[in-house]
Amino acid sequence: MFTKLTVNKSYTADLLEGGAAGNIDLRSARPFDRATSFLAYNVQGTKQSPEDRIGARGSLIGSWRNDKFGILAGVSAQRLFTDTRGFETIGYTNPALTASQCGAASGCNTTGGGNWTIPAVVPIGAGAGLVAGTPITSAFLLANNPGATIQQIDNALLPRLGRSTSIRGPRDRLNAIVSAEWQPTDTLHFYVDGLYGYKKNDLIRENVAWIVRNGAVIPTNLTFDKADCTIGCVVTGGTFANAQFFNEFRPYTETTKLFSINPGGEWEISDSLKLNLQGNYARSTFHRESPSVGLTTPLGVGNTVTYANTGGIPTIESGLDLNDPANFGWNAGSRVNIQDERRLNTSKGGRGDLTWGGKALNLKVGGAFDDVFRRIRGYDNSQAWQNAVCGNNPSVFVGSPNSQPPCEGLNAPGAAPAGYPTYPGYGTGSTAGMTGPVTYGGSLIPNSAVPTYLKPGPAGFVTVDWPKFAAASNYDQYHDNAPETGAANTGASGGAIREVVKSAFATVNGEQELGGNMLRFNVGVRYVNTIQTITGRVSLPDPRNTTSTGAALPDGSRYPNLVSNVSTRNVYAKWLPAATFAYDVSEHAVVRVAGSRTMTRPDPSAQLPGVNFGAPSADQATIGNPALKPYLSTNLDLGFEYYTGREGVVSFNAFRKSIEGFTNTFISTVPFSNLAQYGITYDTLNPTQQIALNSRGGPAAAQVQVTSQVNVPNKLTINGLEFQWVQPLDFITKHIGVTGFGFNANATVVDQRSDGPAQAFGVAPFTYNITGYYEKNGVMLRVSTTSREGSQNSGAAQNGIPAAALFGTDYTTYDFSSSFDLDKIFGLKGAPQLTINVANFTDATLRSYFQFENATFTQYKPGRQFLVGLRGTF
Repeated sequence: MFTKLTVNKSYTADLLEGGAAGNIDLRSARPFDRATSFLAYNVQGTKQSPEDRIGARGSLIGSWRNDKFGILAGVSAQRLFTDTRGFETIGYTNPALTASQCGAASGCNTTGGGNWTIPAVVPIGAGAGLVAGTPITSAFLLANNPGATIQQIDNALLPRLGRSTSIRGPRDRLNAIVSAEWQPTDTLHFYVDGLYGYKKNDLIRENVAWIVRNGAVIPTNLTFDKADCTIGCVVTGGTFANAQFFNEFRPYTETTKLFSINPGGEWEISDSLKLNLQGNYARSTFHRESPSVGLTTPLGVGNTVTYANTGGIPTIESGLDLNDPANFGWNAGSRVNIQDERRLNTSKGGRGDLTWGGKALNLKVGGAFDDVFRRIRGYDNSQAWQNAVCGNNPSVFVGSPNSQPPCEGLNAPGAAPAGYPTYPGYGTGSTAGMTGPVTYGGSLIPNSAVPTYLKPGPAGFVTVDWPKFAAASNYDQYHDNAPETGAANTGASGGAIREVVKSAFATVNGEQELGGNMLRFNVGVRYVNTIQTITGRVSLPDPRNTTSTGAALPDGSRYPNLVSNVSTRNVYAKWLPAATFAYDVSEHAVVRVAGSRTMTRPDPSAQLPGVNFGAPSADQATIGNPALKPYLSTNLDLGFEYYTGREGVVSFNAFRKSIEGFTNTFISTVPFSNLAQYGITYDTLNPTQQIALNSRGGPAAAQVQVTSQVNVPNKLTINGLEFQWVQPLDFITKHIGVTGFGFNANATVVDQRSDGPAQAFGVAPFTYNITGYYEKNGVMLRVSTTSREGSQNSGAAQNGIPAAALFGTDYTTYDFSSSFDLDKIFGLKGAPQLTINVANFTDATLRSYFQFENATFTQYKPGRQFLVGLRGTF
């Protein structure tokens, strides 16, 4: 589909702005790329372990041309099957001990966190031999955890939702290109490129999690990885009474469609004057549908967890069989969700340049115009669906989000459960013209029937019979009528951004002899003007709601928040100079130096106003920052290359990037009451969130972690060294009668320095790639390894723990690829090539951790992928 890839490692002024370093230009195939007409095909069978099903991919591209006109068309498609399994958490946390549990003199929760609560007394049916009604004090904790200290119990970390995870299903792709070229004369050349892309992921994501977050487990026989837990430590073992598990089943469908058309032309007006013009239009849409069914095991049945952590995946053994449907139902913490997200991206623009002069010296001037629009819309009808499925009230279609009970085994029709008010029917989302209390008519899927919608799952825990569950719960009806909300299920806030960018540049280019050798140069400057309009949904409390009683309507409920769209306009202009020089110090050696000023625009999703507060635990909120500014980088590159013959080269490059105004995630932990200024109050939460908030002390005491993107005032300096060696080995092996062997190796070392919080996360300090190959007589064999050193992946203050950040561990993969040209090997004219590839043949493990290296955050095995195919050309 694509035949030209241009990598500009150093920025020049004629390139589009937007990167902290260079630029990559990928061009689709055109009919004049080859001197004659052709038809090329490629077909492969694929298998990715541990999935048993066989996938396929293939492509067909044909081109016809004559001396003046050509047309090319191609299509490629694939269906892959994936099955990725592993362990994940949403972080680690420690208990929020009360004063009687930690001792008032010692202070409680000194390292932050506190996302689960040890009950004040042993509840009925806690298990582990504990006696119901026994007060849980510091003396109780010390007696039941021999050898432990209150400091260890208070500060040691457990996974908030330690869970086994399975993601499986088909991934489909369909892409097509059409290109036409016309060259009426030797000096005129016109083209138009068209591209269509379609992608669909139809996956099931499910997990079973041990509930620590917002839970009430009771620790006994705890062990720890260190005696001094002043700055935190990790629980390495223990038995936990009053345990509960959460099974989350989430089928999600993601559909992406892309269309683009790019016309252009080149005109050699004279030997010293050349004009290039290009236009572009692209439109893409994205839709994610991801309902979820969350079922829990019951409390009060004596379930315990035996926990062990030796540094890898923690062992979490339940006293209940988690692959038995009878052990799950609508219990405390259960819920269902309907969530949709739709995105629209469009871009249109044009660019052109005029070059005057020759190869020795020329002036190039040009400009560009781009109009880019991005919109995100989220839809959520979770509460209405939950009311019908398991909240005992299927009569309410679109109801008040605050006056329905959560899923807690409510089955019988009749009056509202204790603690929930009666209220008017909200069939249209409004109380206008509606009178009388709601009659609770029973759940569409009562608790007694839940096991009939479950079955043992392939990952070792129960799964949901989704077609049967969706039909019984009227899912399609609730999904199709979901109202728009301010938050999307990918974590992005709803809203729209339009960027209009106008730019102009001028460069002086050429090559001149200096000291008997050739000097090549490019010196120029680019001017960029950006007008940015950001529109987002903002929700604020209705002023008719009284603050003294919290009530407004006769039934005791409140008016819903007022939603409005607000817009922010940002305008900025930048001058971006750049210069590159390459000097041939000898016939085989080149020295390069480059300097530039580049600009990177902030993440559009982080600029949308409003608050994304969709977490069921009501402990995390994301606030958009429309005032984010682009950050600027001053770049310096110095390189040396020595060419050893054929494709052989040894190169070295040193670079420095000094970045100002870098965008980082700012995390603060605030009382829940602080969110009222953004329209988030206790009454705006759904029942699941309210229960979670109450478990942490209620709206007056509970803490919430608030994240937002900010431009940090500090300078971030990134220094790096790059090494590369590409070397055919014929000069060694030919003496023993063997040729065709060689290798390609490169390595990069990166060091970051800052006088403040500026840091580029996820940048490995050391990476390398090594490929050994054999290419001879129609046979190609390659073995490659890619490795990256672990790095910090997030800022601090994760899960409300000031010292906690996320880190990735070292990751190394090995791949094998081969092709056998049957024409050359067997002398079969027109015979295809046979290809055999194995990706990640060592089945490498991908892992990250939370604060301490033995606190596994995520761990997956992406699996091996096998590909066997044929390709050829007519």
